[in-house]
Parts: sequence; C-alpha cells; structure tokens
Amino acid sequence: MGKAGLATALGGPVAGLAATKQGQRTLTGGTTRQKDIGLLSPEQQQFLQGLGLPGLGEQAGQAYSDLLQPPSQDLFQRSVVDPAMQQYEQRVLPAIQQRYVDENAGSSSALNQALAQSATDLTTSLGAQEANFYQQGQSNRISALSGLGGLSNQRTFEPHIQEQQGIMGPLMQILAQLGITTAMSSEHVKENIREYKTGLETLKNLDVKMYDFIEQVGGLKDKVGVIAEKVPEEIQTEISGIKAVDLYGLMGIMINSIKDLNKKVEMLEAR
Repeated sequence: MGKAGLATALGGPVAGLAATKQGQRTLTGGTTRQKDIGLLSPEQQQFLQGLGLPGLGEQAGQAYSDLLQPPSQDLFQRSVVDPAMQQYEQRVLPAIQQRYVDENAGSSSALNQALAQSATDLTTSLGAQEANFYQQGQSNRISALSGLGGLSNQRTFEPHIQEQQGIMGPLMQILAQLGITTAMSSEHVKENIREYKTGLETLKNLDVKMYDFIEQVGGLKDKVGVIAEKVPEEIQTEISGIKAVDLYGLMGIMINSIKDLNKKVEMLEAR
C-alpha cells in the first residue's frame, strides 16, 4: 500500500503524513513550500557588517548564509519523516494486519482502531522529533556563530527561528540573545589599562538561580545563571534594552577569586 493508499485507507492522523517533494503536507492540513534562500535578510546583513570582519565584501552573504538560515524543513522531511513512513508502511502496518488476520479479525473494527492508534502514535512521535530537530538546529547555529566572536567586538546576534508550517502546524518562534564576548584582547587595542581587584568577596555574594525566561524572549525553561541586576555595575550591560551580564567581565572576577583562594591556601600551608 503506497502513501496515497495509506492516507485514503486510514484518513485522519496519517493523511497528513503523505508528502510530495514540492509541498509538505501538515498534520493540521494544508501544505508549505520550503524555498532555497541564497541571500541574507537585511537584519542578517546588518549583523555581519556589525562584526567588523576584515575584508567583508559582497560575497559574505554566500559565505555565511547557510550559518544564518533556520534549519531546513525539507531536510527534516527527507531525514526523519520519509524514513519513518517507510518503516511504518513496510513493517508496522503489515505486522498489525497480520496479527488480526491470525485472529480471524482481518476486517474487524478492532483492526481499524489499532491502525488508527498506530497512526496517532507515529504522528505524536514525529511531532516531538520535529521540535527537537529545530531546537538542535538553532543550537548548532548559535555555536557556529559564536566562533565568529574572536573577530568581533562585543557584538550581539539575535537569531530567530521563523515560524514554520510543519507537521505540527505553527511550531515555535524562538528569540535567543547571544552576547559574543570573546573580543579582541590584545593590549595593542586597549588603553587606560588599570588594576581591577574585585574577586572572592564579591563572588561570594552572587547568588546562582534557576529560572524560566518569559515568552517574549524565547520562553526557555530551567536555565541556570546569575541575575544581571545583582552583579557589579561594571560587568552589567544591555542587549536590546534588556540588562545582561558581561560574561567576559564575570570571568575576570572568577580569575581574581581563584587568586584570592590561592593566597588563603598558601597562608594556611605556611602555618
């Protein structure tokens, strides 16, 4: 039984899984078409220009466009949905049908219910996999882009996963804020260099919290970190008007704290 026959026979949940290369069927009905995007959006172009990369020219869009694009729905279709459908049609359906044939119930309502339930289970599984697929793709994009941080100077990248019509309907829209703080650190690009002694005493007063982000900034859950308003003012910064922590500065305080602890250990050992 092919995909079209399967959809006709079972209807409901499975009907939305039949797909073509031109348009992707959704579980909620309708189709979506994934375009090949070769150019960067104005926001992406602005981000690249803001990095201040040496020799950044007209070809930069082609060089970085794959990095900046959201995960491809066509890739999810080919790498996850199509293989799952093949396994379902070739192994799961025949096994269910054979079981009821062996019980002389090959045309019973129980068989139809079992087939419908298996389709629902497949739909649920693929929906969960799609969420993970886009989240992992977003994580990979952030990791790759953070590698550009050594060429930037305290720039901020705001990647978006655009709302896509996939097999779950409108899946998600994630706004992530990445403060690229692996800035140029050579003394040749700095001036007014002076001592900064803040260390252990300040670090001891910082509380580590677990928290959820509000939906307006992505809604990520169970994140761990410090509260920007509670850190020393000199390592506070802002991202799009929202207070943030300069992780590069926080690392400096941690280094000073380690030195303070080392001094205490040396004093104890000297007794």
